[in-house]
Amino acid sequence: MGWETRRAHARILNSQFSKEIFIQNRLIDVYGKCNCLDDARKVFDRMPQRNTFTWNSIITVLTKSGFLDEATRIFGSMPDPDQCSWNSMVSGFAQHDRFEESYEYFVKMHKENFFLNDYSFSSALSACAGLMDFDIGIQVYAMVSKSRYLTDVFMGSALIDMYSKCGSVACSQDVFLGMIERNLVTWNSLITCYEQNGLTSEALEAFVRMMNSRLEPDEVTLASVVSACASLCALKEGLQIHARVVRVCEARLVFDRMPVRNVVSETSMVSRYVRAASIKVARFMFWKMKQRNVVSWNALIGAGLQLGRQAHAHVLKQGFRFRSGADSDVFVGNSLIDMYMKCGSVEDGSRVFKNMMERDYVSLNAMIVGYAQNGYGEEALEIFRKMLACGEKLDHVTMIGVLCACSHAGLVEEGRLHVSSMIKNHSLIPEKDHFSCMVDLLGRAGCLNEARNLIKAMPMNPDAMGKHAAEKLLEIKPRNSGPYVLLSNMYAEVGK
Repeated sequence: MGWETRRAHARILNSQFSKEIFIQNRLIDVYGKCNCLDDARKVFDRMPQRNTFTWNSIITVLTKSGFLDEATRIFGSMPDPDQCSWNSMVSGFAQHDRFEESYEYFVKMHKENFFLNDYSFSSALSACAGLMDFDIGIQVYAMVSKSRYLTDVFMGSALIDMYSKCGSVACSQDVFLGMIERNLVTWNSLITCYEQNGLTSEALEAFVRMMNSRLEPDEVTLASVVSACASLCALKEGLQIHARVVRVCEARLVFDRMPVRNVVSETSMVSRYVRAASIKVARFMFWKMKQRNVVSWNALIGAGLQLGRQAHAHVLKQGFRFRSGADSDVFVGNSLIDMYMKCGSVEDGSRVFKNMMERDYVSLNAMIVGYAQNGYGEEALEIFRKMLACGEKLDHVTMIGVLCACSHAGLVEEGRLHVSSMIKNHSLIPEKDHFSCMVDLLGRAGCLNEARNLIKAMPMNPDAMGKHAAEKLLEIKPRNSGPYVLLSNMYAEVGK
């Protein structure tokens, strides 16, 4: 692939685009992906003008390739490092086992008042795990708990891994039990935590629970479980795991031996690998497909931001216009919005939404929830108002996004009105998540008595919910005595 890039580069040099900064930035990026570091560096050195993306591109190339000292030198000479620059340094050092320096960059990034996102936190947690330093791990967790990323499934998995490496199985368990959503990586982290800390029986029990939740194990799962079986001398269980490995391998073997494959069988394999977090294999299989349909593209979009962007570019090239009808492809656009928003790329998600020829209520929900979860409260509410004006269908997901948006924007009265209208105007019964959003809104606004009364009036079990809500308020206002009083009163009422 390197020679193809050089050939394209030669053609660019003889065109009117030879001095375009955007084109040169892309060349640095592509040369880096082809492991042509010298070529990437030559493009960078010869550029008469550079922008922030130029510096970030060369820093990313160097950090991913392990040239960390050179990356440090270039980072030090960068006129105005941004969030991406700092994240590349934190991540690069962590990925190459230079954990102390990774954590130092994370601390400096925070001191420079740059916004810490999920990428920053996960890299810092990886550094803490590598250092096996429980104390600094707790400090990073405290920062995560005050951010919007605490409930993120990947953040939860990173926390489990960090606590596990620091030897704190109890903390890993607490994180796991507190997670709203779990995926294969989450379960792998817990199973590995048990196995590496000597709790082999618990590792096997966790594996059984994972299988009962209908998740397919991957090579990481099976390696940990087989090791646990060996430690317990559990021959029967080990043979069962071996049989499982054989079945997985046989599934691929059957696929490989199929005389004729079609888009359905190939898409099924791509989806299977994505669910098993084998992203590289999923990508390899996807690009080998001779024919792809909307389901194929949707499977790849679910694999994360980098692959999602690649899939998005090819979706557009294939002529998808995100229209409803007999051959509807609106759900592909919805998946793109969801992917971009969950990855924090709000601008890209908004662009997909604006360019869709047709939208449905799922599209609107994805925008409302996406804006709200990324702190764009006013933008989320603006979409909601347009949704109401057009007479679009509302559901419980819509209202979670709306109440979350009110919380971020500090709109207490509007939040109260929306909860009331759920029942009166839309026949929607508020659920636990709606109450949680409302308690969060009231807590942020300092309306602690109203929050307490709302918790007591909820139809579901108030004890666990009340404890959760009060702890949330403590995260928001740790120096305010109100949440402590609220929590104390609730414990008193239930006799604790």
